[in-house]
Amino acid sequence: MNSLEPLSSSTLADQVYRRLRVAVQDGSLRPGEKITERGLASRLQVSPTPVREALRQLIHERVVERAGTRALRIADFDLATMDEIAETEARLIGLTARFAARKRTDVLVAELTGDLAASDPLVARLESGEGTDADLAGVLTTLRRFHRRIEAAAGNPVMDALLAQSRVFGDEERYDRTLDRIHASGERFAARYRQHRELLGLIAAGDEDGAENLAVRHHLSALRHLGQS
Repeated sequence: MNSLEPLSSSTLADQVYRRLRVAVQDGSLRPGEKITERGLASRLQVSPTPVREALRQLIHERVVERAGTRALRIADFDLATMDEIAETEARLIGLTARFAARKRTDVLVAELTGDLAASDPLVARLESGEGTDADLAGVLTTLRRFHRRIEAAAGNPVMDALLAQSRVFGDEERYDRTLDRIHASGERFAARYRQHRELLGLIAAGDEDGAENLAVRHHLSALRHLGQS
């Protein structure tokens, strides 16, 4: 998927902003790449005005930086900064788990339980060596839904915005990198998968501290693993 494919209909600045942010996350716009308002507007097939507004926000967030009077480029962070950004994302995800535990409902617990019930047999097949790429894709899709339910259950719009800004990888790049690394280390994946069952138990019990701490450890470990070249 190319995040900079033309937009199919007229759009507002916030839609351009979201598209550009995903493009940075999935590598369609590379760190250090020089960009222009008109160039991006042409690729997205919109007027320069919403692009200009979106870029103002991205500059404010340090995703885009000025390289001269009129020149712009995608920020190129060093490894230490990227590691700090990953920690920021993990800490925010930990807070969503805390809030989900605080605001838990029977419906949420049932949905999360259903997600793991659907993926458990797939993981078992993968661990036995009989699983297929389709099984693996099914597990990853279900786990993505599992985590999105927790974030939604936190019910905090400010947290949602902060988390969207801090994500190190977009969904598609995260998915692709996870596939690559699972093939290289299935045992590590299986161990991390089992943490989802533990997290569910902590949320169901309303253990805010436990849910937050586990979510931070789980996501920070995953992000650092995905960031390895």
